[in-house]
Amino acid sequence: MFKRAKTISWIAGLFFALSGFLAGGALAGISTTKHNLSSSGTGTIKSTDQPEICIFCHTPHDAIKNANIPLWNHTLSTTASYGVYASPTMTATDTTDVGGVTAATAAVSNLCLSCHDGTVAINNFKNPSNMNPVTTMVGTTVGMLPVGNSNLGTDLTNDHPVNFTYNTTLATADGFLVNPVDATGSGLSNGLKLFSSKVQCASCHDPHTSAQGAFLRASMNGSTLCLSCHSK
Repeated sequence: MFKRAKTISWIAGLFFALSGFLAGGALAGISTTKHNLSSSGTGTIKSTDQPEICIFCHTPHDAIKNANIPLWNHTLSTTASYGVYASPTMTATDTTDVGGVTAATAAVSNLCLSCHDGTVAINNFKNPSNMNPVTTMVGTTVGMLPVGNSNLGTDLTNDHPVNFTYNTTLATADGFLVNPVDATGSGLSNGLKLFSSKVQCASCHDPHTSAQGAFLRASMNGSTLCLSCHSK
């Protein structure tokens, strides 16, 4: 009986230790990143009175919604045009300007730009919190993203292209691109993502975790992230 009780106690202890690890480590997710803009955030840009973390991007009700975006809550940018990256080595021919969209036509990249083009206040929501309707920000000017690396501005012509199709046809035509291994158009072998076969901001960036720094999906050591697509 004593041996059985000891075994049960050991298993219970292991369970609680594992639970603590998952809650505090592996499942910590966005709460420990700069994208935690709530009052519990540790970054310089945060709210002084909004304890909800997810509300800055998502809402379970009355969301901005189409087939491309997930229960979105942050007001979209009204920027008419961001421009399109171009260079002599650019093989893709279907790159589309992500500006001038509506809720019905917004792409994944428009979600990122709703904060990162610096034109919409961080606390500008489609559906404010019922429990905490006031969201006051610090570390910003009139709630806007401050000037810096995270403020991309409204000119994307000098940034990596987004909103173009990346598939076997493009990889073959270019000759220096890795062939996507997922025939459904949802990703590459190392975790980089495609969205309906298109490259978007979230192809390289995961907004919920910053394990690689800068919310990257792969490390920049040895240019691992770049070489995930570019076989130079």
